[in-house]
Amino acid sequence: TAQIGYRDPEFDAKPIETNLRVIGEEVSKARKIGGNGIIGVNIMVATKRYEEYVKAAVEAGVDLIISGAGLPMTLPALVEGAKTKIAPIVSSLKSAQVICKYWIKKYNRLPDLVVIEGPLAGGHLGFSTEQLADLEHFDFEEEIRKIVRYIKELASEYVKKIPVAVAGGIYTRQDAEHAFELGADAVQMGTRFVTTQECDASKEYK
Repeated sequence: TAQIGYRDPEFDAKPIETNLRVIGEEVSKARKIGGNGIIGVNIMVATKRYEEYVKAAVEAGVDLIISGAGLPMTLPALVEGAKTKIAPIVSSLKSAQVICKYWIKKYNRLPDLVVIEGPLAGGHLGFSTEQLADLEHFDFEEEIRKIVRYIKELASEYVKKIPVAVAGGIYTRQDAEHAFELGADAVQMGTRFVTTQECDASKEYK
């Protein structure tokens, strides 16, 4: 939802209000294209008026909200009573534990999906400059295994299916298969699709 309304004529004058309105319009377009498929949006916790963005997405009937760029601690409360599924983005076992434990205690709610974004994923992640500068010696695969193990244990304890998706540096089938070997149920890919006709980036950028 970050600047989702930037192409709208009213965006320059009223950016946030336009974004909130356009969420519904874009979800409607996606629904027509996707049919019975799952329609989801990514909403950054760091977004100004985050709660309003979440509520606008829920009102638009979105199936899934994926949320990162901060810890989405209040997300369960914002979707309460709706059918919308929720998925936090985590980059460490600690962040996964903090979110899940808080959601269970405060809202009696577990994630419907967990997205693990590694150091090669674009976005606001919890990695230090030193870690990013020395990726060869940064064993993030072990962190993925730990997070997957923790989420699977939670799922088993509460008798709930919680798929785990891995993101970051996944371009090929081999990359995806390696993520599955680490325990992932799915992969999240972004950069790979930048050059498609459907992507609204400029031709120069593509």
